[in-house]
Amino acid sequence: MKLVLTFLLSCALTGAVLADDVESPTAPSHYISGFLGKSMIMLGSEDVRFGGGLSYAFGRPEKRFQLGQIPAQLVYEGYVDATHSNGANGCSPNSTIAVGGLAYARWRWPLDRHGNSMFFDLGWGLQLADEPTVDLSSDLNSTPVLDIGGIHRAGKLEYLAGLRVLHISNAGTDRPNYGQNELFLMFGVRYR
Repeated sequence: MKLVLTFLLSCALTGAVLADDVESPTAPSHYISGFLGKSMIMLGSEDVRFGGGLSYAFGRPEKRFQLGQIPAQLVYEGYVDATHSNGANGCSPNSTIAVGGLAYARWRWPLDRHGNSMFFDLGWGLQLADEPTVDLSSDLNSTPVLDIGGIHRAGKLEYLAGLRVLHISNAGTDRPNYGQNELFLMFGVRYR
């Protein structure tokens, strides 16, 4: 936890020095985020995993995703996710590290004249883990994603906080396909 907070603070300070103003909610921009959470036991999953990770993303305007007056970005994200299980279904405690890529639409609703807003993300990606787990019988998995949260503008930067639901499964390519649903708290910084 301290490592993630230290990383985010370092990124925020570096971003403050290097960043141009993020004047538009959909202007091309970069995101650095950290996330912490656990898997939820549902729909056949048995393995409670705790963990977190770090991500870097790049977003650009995407008019095709605009909803009425609500602007959108197409965001590409790469992340590293480390999780630990105390053991499930007769398996001993274990830890995994996964790398993944996501592509998602990010919609923003303005809240006030200072640039504060809410966001909603919907997308999909792939994740490659260093080993299978009780709920994930394959190393390569599909990862639909849904995020919701708030954005606080402070000078040249925007700070994001929200929730992420990441479904991880092999999409039926291997049996069994229990899958995992991970719920994360996310904290990040947007800069140009």
